[in-house]
Amino acid sequence: MPPDRTALRRYTRWLPSVVLVAVCIAWWSPLGVIAALAATVATHSLLTRFDLAGDVLPVGGAALRSAPLSPFARQPPAGDVTLGWAELGMGGPAYCTQMLRDGAIVDDVACDGGTAQTGTWTDLAGTSLRLASGYVDRSEVVLGYDEQRKAVLHFNAVPHVFWQMLGERRQADGDAAAAAWVSRQPHVATALRAYHGLWLAPDDPALASPLQAQLRRRLPDGRELSARLLLPDDLRLTAHPDLFTHTQPYALALDGMDSGRHVCDLHNVIASPGGHCIVVAGVCLDATHRPVGGVWLVYWRGHWQAVCRHVFAGEGEQRRSASLDVLAAGDDGRLELQACREWADAEGWHREPLVDVALDLMVEWRQTAVSVGGRGQRAWLALPSG
Repeated sequence: MPPDRTALRRYTRWLPSVVLVAVCIAWWSPLGVIAALAATVATHSLLTRFDLAGDVLPVGGAALRSAPLSPFARQPPAGDVTLGWAELGMGGPAYCTQMLRDGAIVDDVACDGGTAQTGTWTDLAGTSLRLASGYVDRSEVVLGYDEQRKAVLHFNAVPHVFWQMLGERRQADGDAAAAAWVSRQPHVATALRAYHGLWLAPDDPALASPLQAQLRRRLPDGRELSARLLLPDDLRLTAHPDLFTHTQPYALALDGMDSGRHVCDLHNVIASPGGHCIVVAGVCLDATHRPVGGVWLVYWRGHWQAVCRHVFAGEGEQRRSASLDVLAAGDDGRLELQACREWADAEGWHREPLVDVALDLMVEWRQTAVSVGGRGQRAWLALPSG
């Protein structure tokens, strides 16, 4: 195994600065300053050659475990909630996704920099109709929502003309008459469908995948991995209702014994030939139950440990981030690994295995990274015996 340079890098990264100051103090003159700069460059070059320069790598330890989970809200929000926002170009108009007060998820709503949680909709008093400006295909549009029908309305209208005429109707005839006028304007209505307290668009993939309260997977040796859903039935009580429609956090257990670890599914499970070592693709959760990082959860000798699913590959200036796959697990606690470079272009998402590079792994059982050497497209990590 290559020497552990990550701990040394905490101190050696300051060495060029120390050399600069020391030489300047010992030889304070124009020539001394030049000598100090030369010594600093030489020191940095030497440290780079032995991979002892640069920033300290992210730490492992407790950072690879979920945060203490907070309880869910007791009541759904009384008003509209902005779930996420974006801009049309740099500094352009902002649009957002909102969860309306009845649980409807509506996209493309115009908002004030994404910070306004209420006030972006115009309610027509005494009716179930609500109206808002929006942006679809980079063009301003008029949106509507019928709370009674649970339908989103897209109006075929020139926005500034629509809003002017609506204001005149409301002032002259009242909101009820204005709502009747609005309903006669050309529009396309999309009926939403119920999903665990929310109302989603009919083409939302979540509707084809109802929440599963329990996941189970039988291992080759007869033991069973199970995962218990951590979400309430009403997703309006959570801090991320739109996220949890397609990504759900589960508490992981082995043979009914809670692991204190978390997963989003049980699709990626690797067991050693004798069943002594089990590897599961898991996640770390923040306090709101939101997945914030991927880890490999490894069970060996009665204990669960975590290995970060992203690594640093290479050394010095050639170091880069890569994803980490576990290819196999041995009964002796050795994991066979593969690091892959990932990138996206017009043709889609690509993954390419890295060859003959050293890997710095973030692991739970120590604060600094573990350095392992790569041979071909493979690397091996030995789990601690204690």
